[in-house]
Amino acid sequence: MSETRLPLPGKYLFVAGINLTVQKLNSPGQRLPYALAPYVEQMDLVGYVNFYGGPPTSKFNKLAKGATHLLSDRVSVTQEDNVRRLIARRLPLPRSLDVKMQSRWIYQILKGHLARKYDVVIVAHAENAPLAKLLKNSGIAQHLIYNDWDYYPGYVEAEYRDLVAGYEQLHVDLADGVASVSRPLQELRTQQGAKRTIVIPNAVEFEKFNRAYQNRRPHPPTLIYCGSVDARWGIDLAIRALLTLRQQIPDLRVMVVGGGPAEDELQALVKEIGVSESVVFTGAVPYEQLPDMMAEADIGLATSRQDEFRKYASPMKITEYMAAGLPVIASGGGEAEQMIQESRGGVHIEYDTDALIQAVLPLLQNRTQLETMQQAALDYARSRTWDEMGKRLALFMAEILRP
Repeated sequence: MSETRLPLPGKYLFVAGINLTVQKLNSPGQRLPYALAPYVEQMDLVGYVNFYGGPPTSKFNKLAKGATHLLSDRVSVTQEDNVRRLIARRLPLPRSLDVKMQSRWIYQILKGHLARKYDVVIVAHAENAPLAKLLKNSGIAQHLIYNDWDYYPGYVEAEYRDLVAGYEQLHVDLADGVASVSRPLQELRTQQGAKRTIVIPNAVEFEKFNRAYQNRRPHPPTLIYCGSVDARWGIDLAIRALLTLRQQIPDLRVMVVGGGPAEDELQALVKEIGVSESVVFTGAVPYEQLPDMMAEADIGLATSRQDEFRKYASPMKITEYMAAGLPVIASGGGEAEQMIQESRGGVHIEYDTDALIQAVLPLLQNRTQLETMQQAALDYARSRTWDEMGKRLALFMAEILRP
């Protein structure tokens, strides 16, 4: 293959797993396979659904309905354009068995539906490593890519961290190439012996989020956080800075868009500090509405606390803020720091209240500086679309296929 011609001829398999079917519209498991599809001739896309997978009901009804599904609907198959979608039903295993046996079950129920051979098989998620091994050992996968979305030992239960870390290493050992979501994760996989690596970061639907920039509405000066309301993501930093910031910008507000386990704690902090009139909690908001929220903001917040999981993450919210024309204030190091540095579309700070204050004031008090950073953010976001990531992955596959 002296030159790369797209779409790539042949058959390809993408195992996205449960991430393909969960109700989370900004997951790479839902975005990247479809971004890749225009660049390959044929693709089989595998997702999972849970044993029951329906509305809340009694345990008996779940068991009865799930058992019926296993008998009559283990794998559903649909076709759209060049993508054949295979949805496999998981077994209702306890966690201790699920991490060891689930992917073996998936292989058994899928293999009758799979092609005899795929030019490249892409497998995501650490816990699918046994499935990747079965696909490679059977000869179904002529070449294998590990789609490395996260550092999974950073958030699984403590008793499974060693097992999951072993699965990540197995993926690296088996794979002809590793497509990591961040540069720190790419460096880790290289240290672990990956044969080839590439960074395929989380991306953005640019046109959707750019609506916020195109349709900005009148609003008071606003710092916005969008995402899970979790203590790790450091939303409290902006709340703690509010009293000082409002001395210089009296009508400043913080908008917290999302729900999560730290919401009650943050609302208590707001009352304790005495800034209730300046903090808006929207609760959980449909993903499609995020651009409308960002249209009433000036700066996006990604002030995470530093931890092992965060070190290797590729924060999607940063690119979404930037597509919306919002400069970003971030902390936590890792990929976030590198994104801020190379884009010049924001400021990376230490996780510190005074540092946040010193980052916010120049932007909100100097319109020229804010607009310069806005344009840098927009330019950077245009280069980080899902279509671009699909093409990047296809070119990586072509490199692996090249004799």
